[in-house]
Amino acid sequence: MHARYGTDGLRMDVDVNAFSLLWAPRSVIMHYDVCEPPLALVLLILLIHYRKAIKPDFNGPGGKDINVGGEKGTEILQRLQVNIRPELFPKPGAFDGKKNLYAFRPFKFTSERFEVPWDKEHTPGRKMKTVTIQIVLVRRVDISLLRKVLSGNEQGNPSAIGPGTDVASSLNMLQAFLQAAPKMAKGNLHKGKSVYVQWSKGYQQTSDQKRIDERMRPLRLIDGFFQSARMTMGSLIVNIDLSVGVVLQEMQLEALCAAFLKCSNFRHLNQLCSASGGEFDKLRHFLRDVKVSIHIPGKASKSKGRRAIRNLIRDVGAHSFDRNGVPTTIRDYFLSTHGVRIPPQSIGVVIGNHEIFPISVCVVPEQLYKSKLLPDHVREVLSFVPKNPRERLQRIKAGWQNLEYDNSEFLKGADIAVRPEALTISGRILPSPQIMYGGTNGPYKLTLGKPGTWDVMRKTFWAPAKISFVLIFNLTGRRHGEEMKAFMSFLFKTLSERGIAVPKTSLILDDNGADPKSLIRREAEKHNAKPNGLLVLALLPENAAELYANVKRVGDIQLGVPTQCIRWSSKLIQNVKSNRVDQYLNNLALKINARCGGVNHVPSSVAMSYLAEMPTMVIGADVTHPSPGSTAPSFASLVSSRDPQCSIYSAQMKIQPFRREIIESIDVMMTKAIKIFRMNSDDTKYPHFKLQRIFFFRDGVSEGEFETVRELELNALKRLLVKFYGRDRPRITFIVVGKRHHFRFFPKSGGTADASGNCPSGFVVDRGIEHPVYSDFYLQSQPGLKGTSIPAHYTVIEDENLGGNGDRLQSLAYAKPPISLLHMLIRFFKKRYALCHTYQRSTRSVKLPAPVYYADLVCQRAKFHFQPRFSNQLDGFSDAATDDTPESLTQDFRNLHQNLDMTMHFM
Repeated sequence: MHARYGTDGLRMDVDVNAFSLLWAPRSVIMHYDVCEPPLALVLLILLIHYRKAIKPDFNGPGGKDINVGGEKGTEILQRLQVNIRPELFPKPGAFDGKKNLYAFRPFKFTSERFEVPWDKEHTPGRKMKTVTIQIVLVRRVDISLLRKVLSGNEQGNPSAIGPGTDVASSLNMLQAFLQAAPKMAKGNLHKGKSVYVQWSKGYQQTSDQKRIDERMRPLRLIDGFFQSARMTMGSLIVNIDLSVGVVLQEMQLEALCAAFLKCSNFRHLNQLCSASGGEFDKLRHFLRDVKVSIHIPGKASKSKGRRAIRNLIRDVGAHSFDRNGVPTTIRDYFLSTHGVRIPPQSIGVVIGNHEIFPISVCVVPEQLYKSKLLPDHVREVLSFVPKNPRERLQRIKAGWQNLEYDNSEFLKGADIAVRPEALTISGRILPSPQIMYGGTNGPYKLTLGKPGTWDVMRKTFWAPAKISFVLIFNLTGRRHGEEMKAFMSFLFKTLSERGIAVPKTSLILDDNGADPKSLIRREAEKHNAKPNGLLVLALLPENAAELYANVKRVGDIQLGVPTQCIRWSSKLIQNVKSNRVDQYLNNLALKINARCGGVNHVPSSVAMSYLAEMPTMVIGADVTHPSPGSTAPSFASLVSSRDPQCSIYSAQMKIQPFRREIIESIDVMMTKAIKIFRMNSDDTKYPHFKLQRIFFFRDGVSEGEFETVRELELNALKRLLVKFYGRDRPRITFIVVGKRHHFRFFPKSGGTADASGNCPSGFVVDRGIEHPVYSDFYLQSQPGLKGTSIPAHYTVIEDENLGGNGDRLQSLAYAKPPISLLHMLIRFFKKRYALCHTYQRSTRSVKLPAPVYYADLVCQRAKFHFQPRFSNQLDGFSDAATDDTPESLTQDFRNLHQNLDMTMHFM
C-alpha cells in the first residue's frame, strides 16, 4: 500500500455520489476553437482571456459591445450545426460555453467563418441581427493520455494537468460531452456545471413540495443536478450531486411584482410602491438583474430580447426626456407612439444605462433567479433539500434519466459510458480527543461519550477572562422590567459558575440607541471604567439589524471595546419567566469569555502537544465576495494564533478589488501577525521563543487556483519570512481547506450511521476519490444535524513541517518508520483532528479547523468597517440609484481599533 494512505481508525464502508466513467482505450476527440475573426491562430492562445468567443455584428445601447453568455452561445452554436449548415457538421460538437468546441467526428473543414442570426426567429420588417463566428481546428486530443495521470505517475507534478495541457483539454471535453445532452433537452435550465429539470419524467411532487411552492411564490424551487468529470487514482469518475434551482416562471412583470408584494391588483401595487416605506426598495432589490423582454401591444417589431433590469423608478409616466429637442414625458410618448396609456404612479424599470419602460409592457421569460434571497425564502430552500443522506442519494438516482447519459449522441460517439451504480469506498472513523477544562484542583479532562459533542454545564473554563466592569444598556426602546433584571442576574451567575468573576457592573440603563458612541463613552467616564477589562452588554429589539451594526461599529472601530449584543425577543422573555435559559446563557458565556481574552476549552491530544512543543503559529485565511448585484468590493481576512495551545487568535481584514480571489495584502497582514506573535513571545529578547513553524489554512480556493495561490501567496509568505528571520526562517505547511465541493458520503447500513443518518464525527476518506496529482483527503469532523453532512476537503499545497523526518515523527509521539507527508498530515488531523475541536463558540466539533471558521467570521463583519450608508451595498442590496462607487467604498474603509488587535473581538 502506498504511504499516502492511512490505517488508523475503525473501517467503515460508504456509498459516495460518484459514478464510474468508462471510455474506449484509443478515443480521439477533435478540439476546435470558436473565435472572433480575423485573428490568426497564433494569437488565439495569447488573447484567450481578452476577447469574446462569438462576435455580434451590432452594438448594445450607447454603442457598447455585446457580451455573449454561455447559454446564448450554446444556443447559437447548436442552431449553426443542426439547422443552418448541417452539411458541414456530420455530428454536432459540444460547446463549453466559452470558446471550445469538441467533436468526436471531424467537421468538413479545418477553418471556416459563419454568419448566424442572433434570434431564433426573424420578425418580418425588422433588420436581422447577426453574429460572426470563426471555427478553427486546434488539435486532435488522444484522451488515452489520461491513463498516465490516473496511474499516479504525475503525483506532485501539477504542471502535468495545468491550463493548456492535453490533460486539461481532455477533462474539458469530457465535461462538455456530459453536459451537452441535458443542456439541450427542452425545458431544462442550466448554469455552470448544473442542469435544472422540471421533473417531467415520472416524478410525483410531494405534498411538502407543493406547500413550499405556495410559500415561495412568485419563485419556484426545482431540483438541479451538478455533474463534474474528475480524475481519481486509477479511474475517471462523474461526481453527481443535487443542487437547488430558484426559478422565475414566465409571466408579465406587472403580475410578478404584484405576486411578490402580495397585492390584490395592479392599482394596489402602484399605490403601495408610491407611498413612503420599504416596499418599493424591497421590490427593487428583488428585481435587480432579472431579465425581461419588451412586448408593446400591436408592435411586434418593437419586441426586444432578454435584458437585465438595472433599477426601478416611481411614477414612470411623469419622467421626461428630450425628443428631437422637445421635452416629452414617457406617458405622452407611449400614448402618441404606441397607443399605450400609462396610469398615474405606475412603476417603471431602467434597462441598460438609460432606457426606461413601464412594467406593463415587460414580460419575464423563464429563468434562474440569481439575486440574494430573502430570509423567508432561504428557510424554504433548506426545507426543500433532502432531509437525510439516503433521501439525497435516492433523489440523485431518481433524476439519473434526466442526465441523458444513455441517449447522448456525444457520449455514444466518443465511446464513453457512465455506470448508473454509485461507487462504494472505504473510510475510517477516528477517535475523538479529550476536552480539557479548568478548575481549582487543576485541569479536568472530559472523555466524549458521543463523538464530536460535549457540554459546558458544571465546568470551569480553561482560562476565564478578566473583566473589570460591565456596562448594561437596554436599547429596546422600552423601559426595562423585572424579566430583564432577572436575565442579567442569571447571566452573571452563569459567568461566575464558568469561572469569570465580574466585580462591578452598571445598572441597566434605558436608551433609544440613537448615539451609541456617546452613550458608551459617557457611561464609561461616569464609572471610571477603562477600555482594558470593559465589556458592553447591549439588549436590542427583536429585529434591529441596523442598530446591531451601529453598536458593533462603535465598539470594534471607534472606541475599541468588546460588545456583546443580546436580542431581547418575546421567546427569550418567556424562557426567562419559566427559567429555561441555561443553554442560552452558557452559549452566551462562551462568546463573552473568548471575546474578552479567555479560553473556553482545549483538546487534549498528541496533535495539540505537537503544536505546543515549539513556537508555532496557526493561520486561517479567507476571501469573501459580494452577493450578486452588489457593487461592493471583496474582503480578505487573516487570523493568527498567539498562544502555545493555538486557541487565541488575532484578526485582520483588508479590502480587496472586486471579486479578486488572491489575497493582495498577504505581506501587510502577515507582517502584523508576526509582530503580534513576537510581542507575546518576546523572541527578540529570548531567541528560543523564535517562531519555528507555521500551519497555514487557506479557505475558498478552487482547484484551478491552487498554483496561482502557491505562486502569489505562499511564495510571497516565504519571501517575507526570509526578511524577518533570514535563511533560518520558520517552516511552512500550506493547506487549502475546501467546503464547496460536491462529494457526499452515505453510510451503507444504519448501524454505522449516527442519529441523523450521517457518518459519525471523525470519518475520514483518503482513497477511492483521491486526487492523482495533489495529496488530499476528506474529513467529516462535525456530528450530523439535518440533511447530509458536508465533509471538508484538505489539499496539501506544500509542506515543510511533516515531511517524514524522524524527529518530527517523534514530536507526534508515533513510534513508526518514516512515512509520507500526507500520511502524517492525516494523522495530524484525523488521529485527533484537534483544531476542529478548538472552536470557542461551540461545544461541538465543527466542519472546518477553528482558524478557518474565525477567518470567515471576520469577513462577515465587513460592514462594521464602513459608514452606515454603505450597508445596503455590503449586504448585497445595492441601490442602483446611489451615487456611491466602489472607489468611495474603498476610501471609507476603517481598520479595527488598535485596542482590539490582541482580542478575538469577532466572537
